[in-house]
Amino acid sequence: MSAAATTPGQPASRTSLRRHVRRAVGRDDNPLCRPLDRAYSRLVTAFALTVLATFALAVVAALLLYRVEARTAQGIAGHRHLVTAVTTGPAPADDLRAGGSRAYAPARWTYPAGPGAGSIPVQSGTPTGTAVRIGVDDAGNPIGAPKATERILSDAVLAGLGTVSVLGLGAEGAFALRRRALDRRAEADWESAWQQVEPGWSGRR
Repeated sequence: MSAAATTPGQPASRTSLRRHVRRAVGRDDNPLCRPLDRAYSRLVTAFALTVLATFALAVVAALLLYRVEARTAQGIAGHRHLVTAVTTGPAPADDLRAGGSRAYAPARWTYPAGPGAGSIPVQSGTPTGTAVRIGVDDAGNPIGAPKATERILSDAVLAGLGTVSVLGLGAEGAFALRRRALDRRAEADWESAWQQVEPGWSGRR
């Protein structure tokens, strides 16, 4: 991106971020520095700080999600018990999801909290009377396996990337709008100054 406000017919100059910061806080002693230049430097400085803040928030969001999902997975694992269920009927073919190989079959199982019954996930074509290992909670109800560490990590990374994408796009959009406004202001100032200078420069009165 251009690092300084430009005017029509003039090439854009490159200014370091350090100089933008000095100019934004009023420590640039260049006598040719205009208020418009300072406004643009404040914009560049604010955008740079926003980008840094966006990455920091993305890291925080990813870490928080990881901790929450890891704690949830630990809680599930601590209250999940493996028991043997026996299917009491076939897995209907219409239970299959498109392109999948899993189905659900009625089954019964025994757990210290009492006997249980319900539909459990099985491989397609599992016959009646098949023993299947399932997980149940403390009350003896079926419960799924906790998320694997790899999946938790993947969710955290996606959350971080999503945060960067959303906040980054918002910051870039705001930067572009403000920069466009400064460019219009620079063009108006240049035209106004040219109208005052051009007659004397060209000899036209």
